[in-house]
Amino acid sequence: MKLSILQWNVWYKEDICNIAAFLKEHPADVICLQELTIQDASEISHTPSFIARELGYGHFYKEIDLGEGKIPLANGIFSKYPILSTNWCWINEASGTGHYDDEYRAYIEVTLDVNGEQITVATTHMSYTNAFVSTPRKQAETDELIAMLKTKSERSIFTGDLNATPDSLTIQKVSSVLKHVGPDLSQKTWTTKPFAYDGFEENNLNWRLDYIFATPDVKTVSAEILKTDFSDHLPIWAEVELA
Repeated sequence: MKLSILQWNVWYKEDICNIAAFLKEHPADVICLQELTIQDASEISHTPSFIARELGYGHFYKEIDLGEGKIPLANGIFSKYPILSTNWCWINEASGTGHYDDEYRAYIEVTLDVNGEQITVATTHMSYTNAFVSTPRKQAETDELIAMLKTKSERSIFTGDLNATPDSLTIQKVSSVLKHVGPDLSQKTWTTKPFAYDGFEENNLNWRLDYIFATPDVKTVSAEILKTDFSDHLPIWAEVELA
């Protein structure tokens, strides 16, 4: 049984109509998105609902309040297959410092009925650290994530913008409990737009921050990074086969 999956941080500044059009051109069975915006209940401004309607998919999302003056964002999972159950937890919680790594970060998952077989798909958007340097706070967040991933022993896929490089302790720990689906870690996903924050600047596609992992019984058929001018991240597409 084969399943296609798309992982993408869609960038909160991007026109959601562009995102929907791209997803229609690349219709994966399951789509995991980060930085969906939630500004009000209108048709387009509530982007998780808008994407679900445009695709005709079932969906599950978790809204994340990033603090006063910031637009609430969400992680979302969209599926053409029925969603049997959902789950989520915080892997990082704000403590009041107001720094960029002091935000709520959520892990979300769904259990799907894929032609009579159950499979779990999960996603997250981990905290940014300046220039992606590992910090004690990021490692504590990683440990919370690993605690969730360790509960998945079969038929599970995990995706996300982990804000971590392939040689980071975060990716090493995730790789110790799940296998990397692909494509090769030398291929980059960020950034296609100029970035500047707290003294760190980047204007080129020099970083790999986005990933798809799975339990050992999920076999990679193909995986690639897709090209697009939309968002500051490039999406990852993978086709997998369930044992």
